[in-house]
Amino acid sequence: MEELQDSPDITTRSEKKYSLLYVDDEATNLRVFKSNFRKFFKVFTTTNPFEAIDILSENEIQVVVTDQRMPEMTGTEFLEKILPDHPDVIKIILTGFTDIEAIKDGINRCGIYKYITKPWNFDEMKGLLDRAMETYQQSVDSEEHIKELEVSNVELERRVKERTEELNSINKRLIDSIRYAGLLQQSMLPNERYLSRIFSEHFVMYRTKYLFSEEFIWTTSLNFRSEDYTVIALIEFDGKGIVGSLKTLIADSILNDLIQDRKIFHSGDIIKELTQELDAAGSKELECDLKVSVALFDNNAKTLQFSGINQDMIIFNGKEMVVLEGESEENVDDLMADKIEIQEDATYYMFSNGYFNQENQDGVKFSQEKFEEMIKSIQKKTLSEQYKFLNQTIDDWIGEGGLTDDVSIMGFKL
Repeated sequence: MEELQDSPDITTRSEKKYSLLYVDDEATNLRVFKSNFRKFFKVFTTTNPFEAIDILSENEIQVVVTDQRMPEMTGTEFLEKILPDHPDVIKIILTGFTDIEAIKDGINRCGIYKYITKPWNFDEMKGLLDRAMETYQQSVDSEEHIKELEVSNVELERRVKERTEELNSINKRLIDSIRYAGLLQQSMLPNERYLSRIFSEHFVMYRTKYLFSEEFIWTTSLNFRSEDYTVIALIEFDGKGIVGSLKTLIADSILNDLIQDRKIFHSGDIIKELTQELDAAGSKELECDLKVSVALFDNNAKTLQFSGINQDMIIFNGKEMVVLEGESEENVDDLMADKIEIQEDATYYMFSNGYFNQENQDGVKFSQEKFEEMIKSIQKKTLSEQYKFLNQTIDDWIGEGGLTDDVSIMGFKL
């Protein structure tokens, strides 16, 4: 084996000098090759293929050039022999025209990069070696990049796992908080025993899309001095999810203050004060579309006041159905109150928009018109039977799709 020492004035230390091994049984060919390329590469040469295997094992070789016709073994046999231990080395073979078919057969078997026919010229060989070294470097860079990616992926997986565990913990706390908010909302609803003392017959249909609701029903009965009032309010906040749910808690406190403490007994004024208090209690980022209705029964005067913003009320007096329509939010500051006489055996319905907003499998909404016709058609049923009918009807309508909106309906008789 021969190795020509590098000359310091040819390649600086900052430049990388690639190594190549040339195998040929003719020593003259080795000397010519080395003299031509010693300035550009670190050149190893040998006439013995078996010695070439040792050179490959002991040195970092990027390119192997071998003659095809050698006495110990052919070039393709040599390249096939080194392939398992040196798969990344770029392999070039020198051959005569008569050997081309054999070379073609061995290209895939031996992993040959290129073959070049004898006699070669300097420019052709130099260009081929440069491209071979570039190909080798690209392969090395790719492998290093893959290794870096593998390390990065391991680190990324670790971080993702940690972040996932952190998010799961946060999500659990959030769900627990939402569930707690839902329980608070449930506790705000009037209980059955209390409602049974106020009404001769009633039902409350309260179904939520999520763990929490953007709606709630508020009821109170006040008896003091010569006054006797029953007040029902139904409130829904649209479009803010958990924010709307939290606002129901605020609205509950405001209604207690307006009616039980400040003794406001005008349905329009109650809604006006409620909207003002809600605006004062939250920032613009927490604003929600408000729909509300208030029914105020003066049990002594036998009259009903009704006011609503984007909510209606239905009264069925045994012969006909009366719909008290709410107004738009633009009129909240000058909200009037419909005042009508309380009739015996009349049935009253207060409801959010959720029931008739429910969609079937085709995306068709139930509609308020269909809802009103249904209320009219079930008047021969008891309120308990009506409650079951309303639930079954909406379940049949939505099918397996689930609720698309919260539902709040209260039916009652005084």
